[in-house]
Amino acid sequence: MTPATDLASRRWLVLGASVVAFFAIGATFFVVPPLVPELVARFGLSHFQIGLLMGAISFPAVVLAIPVGLAVDRWRPRRAGIASLSLMVAGAVLFATAPSFPLLFAGRLLFGVGGLVVNLLLARLLTTAFAGRELALAMGVFMATYPASMITVFSLQPVLLGGLGLRGELLLLAALAALAIPLFAVAVGATDGGDPAHAPRRVSLAVGRPLVALAAAWMLFFAVHTSVLTFAPEWAGGGPSALLVVTLVMWVAMIGSPVVGTLIDRIAGPNRWLLAGHLVQAAALLAMASGAVSPHPAMLGVGLAAALVPTAAYALPALLIAPERVGYAFGFITVFSNLGTIVGPAVSGRLLDGTGSWTMVWALLAAVATAAVGFGALARPGPLAVRGSRAAAPAG
Repeated sequence: MTPATDLASRRWLVLGASVVAFFAIGATFFVVPPLVPELVARFGLSHFQIGLLMGAISFPAVVLAIPVGLAVDRWRPRRAGIASLSLMVAGAVLFATAPSFPLLFAGRLLFGVGGLVVNLLLARLLTTAFAGRELALAMGVFMATYPASMITVFSLQPVLLGGLGLRGELLLLAALAALAIPLFAVAVGATDGGDPAHAPRRVSLAVGRPLVALAAAWMLFFAVHTSVLTFAPEWAGGGPSALLVVTLVMWVAMIGSPVVGTLIDRIAGPNRWLLAGHLVQAAALLAMASGAVSPHPAMLGVGLAAALVPTAAYALPALLIAPERVGYAFGFITVFSNLGTIVGPAVSGRLLDGTGSWTMVWALLAAVATAAVGFGALARPGPLAVRGSRAAAPAG
């Protein structure tokens, strides 16, 4: 039995371990917004420093995603996974126990490095474990974990902070990352989930037009998506009720992603669903810009796009690049998604500061989402890409 075949035989266990690890990443990322009052009161942080803490986990991806993507195509997955999860635990513990802003920032940054490796490694392992069958469903479940982590953290925040205190709550998240280590080790198994014979013999940064188009569409999607999550609460009226309205995005994404994955596996292929998601996002933003919808249906539309686009996007690399280079493909698109996450809200916020017009902000984001439709149309696997991939994803 080859390592890939052995991994496929435990594919659902791999998915379960991936969900726990990805949930730990998401929960740690989203824990900052609910803790803003506590962090300001305890450490005297400015809102600028809060913003830096929020983005610190994403910073490593901009610089390191491509080299890490190349590396996970060569590393022994079991060893790399355990090491990077341990790095996440170290970062989480440092963040939980830090006495000052510099160490808080260092903890988030360290966690971000480990989380980046884990994210790309899991995406590659899932692509291998589910090669040729139920890949999109697996990616849908994987993608649903992220909104689930936000909903959980936001919903349990009063209970956790009241019962455990700031440091206790943050240490609980560190324990969750630690729990993922033995689960990952068991899921990957003694074969290490790797196959050195199929590792690329030389480093190549070459990418085809479809993968470049996917990266561009992925970047524009996140520029719009993170901007909406950042500013929609204020647009919806502010306060706790507005936050609940915006969580509709995550509820739809969490429930819808596995459904979308199943549909991709059974009906058409990921590219068509990617296009559908970008179209839904553009339509939702156009409706918001025109004032044609209230916040509730608007957030439902944004949530539907958040279920469609990520699930389809993560199912596509297996069709766009040779299987031994899938890790690089995920690293490549991750650079662009993080650029969108950083630039989108900043530009949208600057426009809002300058004009005070929600119509202008939503119209700009609608234009960005419309541009993503064009790039998404080009992210289509050609005959050579399909024949060159042993990890055949759903037909499309």
